[in-house]
Amino acid sequence: MANPSGPDEAGAAPTAEGPAAEGPAAEGPAEGPRWDPDSDPDQMREQAFGDVGELPYATEQLQLSEVLELALAENIDLQNKVVAIEISEAQILAASGAFDVTITAGVAASTQVSKPRGSAFIFSTGSRSVSGYIGVSRRLETGGSLSLNIDVGRTLTDQPISFFNPALGSATLAQYRIQPKLTFQHPLLKGMGVRVNRAAIDRARLARSNAEADELVVAQNLVRDLVSAYWDVLAAQRDLDNKRQSVELAKEQLSRTEAQVRAGRLAAVESKAVEQSLAQRETDVLLAENALLDTSLVLRTLMGQEFAGREILGVEPMTDPVDSIVPEPVDMQAAIDSALAANPAVRQLEIALASKRIDEIEVANQRLPQLDFTGTFTPQGRSVDALPDATTGEPGTTGSWGEAFRNFVTDDIAQDGLFAEYTISGALDLTWSVQNRTAKGNHQRVLAEIRQAELNLKSIRQNTASQVITATNNLRSTIKQIQLAEISIELAEQNLAAEQARFEVGRATNYDVLFRIDELLNAQTTGLTAGLSYLRAKAQLQALTGEILPAYGLDIPSTSAPASGK
Repeated sequence: MANPSGPDEAGAAPTAEGPAAEGPAAEGPAEGPRWDPDSDPDQMREQAFGDVGELPYATEQLQLSEVLELALAENIDLQNKVVAIEISEAQILAASGAFDVTITAGVAASTQVSKPRGSAFIFSTGSRSVSGYIGVSRRLETGGSLSLNIDVGRTLTDQPISFFNPALGSATLAQYRIQPKLTFQHPLLKGMGVRVNRAAIDRARLARSNAEADELVVAQNLVRDLVSAYWDVLAAQRDLDNKRQSVELAKEQLSRTEAQVRAGRLAAVESKAVEQSLAQRETDVLLAENALLDTSLVLRTLMGQEFAGREILGVEPMTDPVDSIVPEPVDMQAAIDSALAANPAVRQLEIALASKRIDEIEVANQRLPQLDFTGTFTPQGRSVDALPDATTGEPGTTGSWGEAFRNFVTDDIAQDGLFAEYTISGALDLTWSVQNRTAKGNHQRVLAEIRQAELNLKSIRQNTASQVITATNNLRSTIKQIQLAEISIELAEQNLAAEQARFEVGRATNYDVLFRIDELLNAQTTGLTAGLSYLRAKAQLQALTGEILPAYGLDIPSTSAPASGK
């Protein structure tokens, strides 16, 4: 056969009814016969046994590839899975924000005025200050944090010339200050470690992988169900063809019988028996037409199509590989290995187990005591005005930002060190929950959940392997059924031809010929059922091994859609 798992089985032969009709609607609704109560029996019989080639509803010719492409583009469940993947990607971005660089900044200004009261000494009659700061900080993946803040400020202080005689006035002194501060904080027990602090990011990435696997599960199952539903429509169409063929054969037998009656070789009652059988076959055609409509509606429902306002309801399948099936050998063990490695349902449980292991790392770390180290290093550069001293003749100096920067370092680095003014501090803080029952309970719970996830994974692996074995066995058995059906159809055709020849010479009855017609119809139905069962089993195996989408040349929406901007 032209590979039935390939996209559309290119060049598929037209159905038994002939080449594809032009236009979307292959057949239109046919008006049924109108019964005239005054008609004679011959006219009524002619109306009843009229043409059975038209359907009472409009149909549309569809290739299997068209059905699959329309469904993947319009299916709401698949679109929801695409959105779920976008949400999971946003969660990864949000979780990564925990390690973003943060910048802080600010300015402040103040004015203060003081007046002497009574005999109290005052050291300042007023001050004015302007200050600002800028800082940058980042959380570390190991659990700590590092920050650098730079404070700068200028303060003008009105200082009395004489503390004992405020009436002499005051002088204004300026002070410039530059003070960076480096702070390092890090846990030493609880909260320490890259895997602990990146757990949220790892979980978000696993959630995205799970969403992708979920989308793949939905897509594969949808394609499998669509393929099966399409074969159901094909089965209904072929069954209708067989029923119509049965009617035509019965009509031919009726013509032979009527000729025998006119020749006086058979009694007139023989024609009535054939007419009764023909009426039953006409009824079977009507039921087959209803079955074709029912299967068409099921297929359109899976495709996500609306029925309101739709004029064309039926589907005429144009992909028909049943008569050209070429059985392919299947390596069962290789199929099992492929399914366990590629089946998205197995992948989902593996992701769930990996997520639980991340939880275990976190809760195990929470059982440790809290021991944190904090260290700071704060150098400082200052510049202060100096008032002139009349007693010593010192002229005084004026502070500046440049001098404040120079005062960061000492004049003699080799002897006095690099920084002129600095502060170094360090601290250890310990918090210890003696019983720690909450952390212990959470750890025990997660360990139990890991064991449960391992059992679930083992179960799905067993179930997947079992389904692969069943599918491969179905392929093997249906191949044998196809071979036997071909023999049965050939023999049934030969038996019918022989029975018709015997009838012509009076050695067989109408019952014998009709029986052979039914025998041929049953053999054709058995062959069709076997062929479709093979195609369904192959689609099931492809879905289990993760090959069904590539086999039909399909891409899931998340991979075919353009990437969204961040």
